[in-house]
Amino acid sequence: MKRLTILVVIAAMAVAVAACSKKTYYQVYQTKPTAGSTVELADGKMVHEGTNCIVRYNFFAQDGDAGFWFTNLTDSVIYVDLAETFFVINGNANEYYQAREWTTTKSSTISVSKQERKSKGKKKSYDNVEGSSQTSTKASTFGERRIIAIPPHATKYFSEFQINSTDMEMCGVKDTPKRSKPEGNSFTEENTPFTFGNFITYTVGCKGKKVHVNDNFYVSEVINVNGEAMFESVRLKDACGREKGDRVQKMRYSTPDRFYVIYKR
Repeated sequence: MKRLTILVVIAAMAVAVAACSKKTYYQVYQTKPTAGSTVELADGKMVHEGTNCIVRYNFFAQDGDAGFWFTNLTDSVIYVDLAETFFVINGNANEYYQAREWTTTKSSTISVSKQERKSKGKKKSYDNVEGSSQTSTKASTFGERRIIAIPPHATKYFSEFQINSTDMEMCGVKDTPKRSKPEGNSFTEENTPFTFGNFITYTVGCKGKKVHVNDNFYVSEVINVNGEAMFESVRLKDACGREKGDRVQKMRYSTPDRFYVIYKR
């Protein structure tokens, strides 16, 4: 009888733990360029191509990567001014230039040993005895660069901000969807919950006239996905497109114009 009581208690505890444990869900955000934008999605890439540069985006990451790759198309050095380059979300501007400073320290130790002479007849010998050591520490401070130079026909990656890090509540949408049925809402540019983009300022050459790139996007769809349905098993492909090797787990919805937020329920 006592053993049965213990088993009942253990079973009850297991049920309680299972009830308290939370499951993982993903909120996937689909984005689109705003009206009039020159950003295009083609061949799996999201790019703005101008006369002097190509700006490429890939938002797909947890909380969304708002950064960009800037490629210099000219034969001159391009200078990007981070103090006049902004990530803007819902009208709020955030400067890429943070005026930060970093300090690094480097320590070095010099050991000094002494030798003691011993005489053995006509021969002389020396024994090492305990000496002393000296330690010096050097600190170096360097500041964040405001102007970033990009050589001709080279690319530089700029990353500082995330797009969104909290899941969004949607009326009438279940936040704990089944594995086989993601749930969400679609939005227009007029009623979207998020508009965001990068305003980039640069010059071609150090004395060139300032040029601005203004790329803007909006969230066109948000879906809630069961954590078990967020991954699929696929085979890797070689450079010729042929399948090879074992299967690996790949995230669904992984395109440059999407990003995701992880939440628990």
